[in-house]
Amino acid sequence: MEKLIDYAGLFPPAGLPIEAAIQNYHGYRLDQDSWMLGKFIIPVTRLHELDPYIPMFSKDNPLLLSVIGNRSRETDECMELLRGSFEKIQTFRNHARAAARINVLDVPLPPIALQDHLLEEIGRGASKLGLQIFCELTDELNDDWKTRMIAGLNAIAAYNVTSGSRLGIKLRTGGVTAEAFPTANQVALVLAACRDRNLPLKFTAGLHHPVRIYRGEVNTKMHGFLNVFFAGLLANSHKLDIQTIAEILEDENPESFQFSSDGLHWRHLSMTSCEIQAYRNKGLCSYGSCSFDEPRDEMRAFQILTQRR
Repeated sequence: MEKLIDYAGLFPPAGLPIEAAIQNYHGYRLDQDSWMLGKFIIPVTRLHELDPYIPMFSKDNPLLLSVIGNRSRETDECMELLRGSFEKIQTFRNHARAAARINVLDVPLPPIALQDHLLEEIGRGASKLGLQIFCELTDELNDDWKTRMIAGLNAIAAYNVTSGSRLGIKLRTGGVTAEAFPTANQVALVLAACRDRNLPLKFTAGLHHPVRIYRGEVNTKMHGFLNVFFAGLLANSHKLDIQTIAEILEDENPESFQFSSDGLHWRHLSMTSCEIQAYRNKGLCSYGSCSFDEPRDEMRAFQILTQRR
């Protein structure tokens, strides 16, 4: 779980002002559980709002940022916005210098068939600025979703092979309404497909709770972040099929998810710490949460995480 949670306090449902969110992140960096904390997530259009808070950080304690690009409806618009994102990132880097680091950019792709020249533009910018790119496929969760998702993953994987790039995937696992949540089978399909195509994967939205649970505020069952990461890790280690991956995702019993000194365990399946580290480094990266307190407090309630004294 090292650096598992990227802090997205600016985003719903928290929706904090930037001063409150950055103060929270700064405090979490000094907290006993800072080892679980990843990057501060911010839209590229709001990077300039961080300028007053740069003095809070330093070369030895830098502000680690994951930046989100603009949404678009078609390829030319996406390419234009992408160039603007690269410029804003470079401008911010020049101003912040060693006190802040931007290593990750999430690019929402237009909900149309992927064009090779768009992926080439993304890859060139990533290489020039030394960025890890995660592409979000923004197709609606309808009857065509599976076909479009597989086509998008295939296109990105093919580009990676021919270019030597490591473009990754960002999967949206929820939202503020029931319709925004993909099914367990849909999440399982992406976990298996990214594993089979050697695509790095991160998640956003909806993963507020460790274990899958029904929540009245969204009138649906929310995916648990332990479910998602156990499923993805074990799917890689044991080459699980989609049905078994979905079974892990649908498990609502906290006792099914166990950590030990040598790895993790779900029912009869296990994985060593070395295997976990290897796949976390190349495959399952992190997830964005508008709260850092909620996930760790619930893990303590389940006695998965202990309070240090």
